[in-house]
Amino acid sequence: MKILYIDVETTGIPAPESGLVQLSGAVEIDGTVRERFDFRVAPFPGDRISGEALEVNGLTLRDLEGFTPPETVFAAFVEILGKYVDRYDRSDKFFFAGYNAGFDCGHLRAWFSKCGDDFFGSWFWHPPIDVMSMAAVVLMGERARLPNFRLATVAGHLGLQVDEARLHDALYDVELAREVFGALLLRLGQKTT
Repeated sequence: MKILYIDVETTGIPAPESGLVQLSGAVEIDGTVRERFDFRVAPFPGDRISGEALEVNGLTLRDLEGFTPPETVFAAFVEILGKYVDRYDRSDKFFFAGYNAGFDCGHLRAWFSKCGDDFFGSWFWHPPIDVMSMAAVVLMGERARLPNFRLATVAGHLGLQVDEARLHDALYDVELAREVFGALLLRLGQKTT
């Protein structure tokens, strides 16, 4: 089984108006992480940049100027995907996984289009695996005890260590979402036996 855990940090909420500033992930094949990546991405010239989004990510406009051009990151990202998936084989794709995966998937799909590639679906099964939605089902009986349903809150509730200082770093969020996914799978296994 091929799973690509993805997290993106963006210049704002709406896609495609907003751009990527960080693209991180972990390639997992049959339960083993084969590769991790972490790209700092310069937005496209027309991308809307929200001051609030920059603040959440601890970035400035000057920081963005030093990030790698999106076309360069896109080429490197597609090269990584191509190591593990044959985009021309309809039966060979990644499961796209993340916490609030619809957000990440939507932004990444829009970014593919901005990079001139409308074949996002050649790499990924649809729909994505949303770890947050899975947690909502598994933790239904415990939901009232959680003050919110953010990744860190759910991870802590499941007994996982959370480094608050590293939240909103896409690579850290990928690793935490992967741990939450594993903990949820264990819980599901316990309920079915």
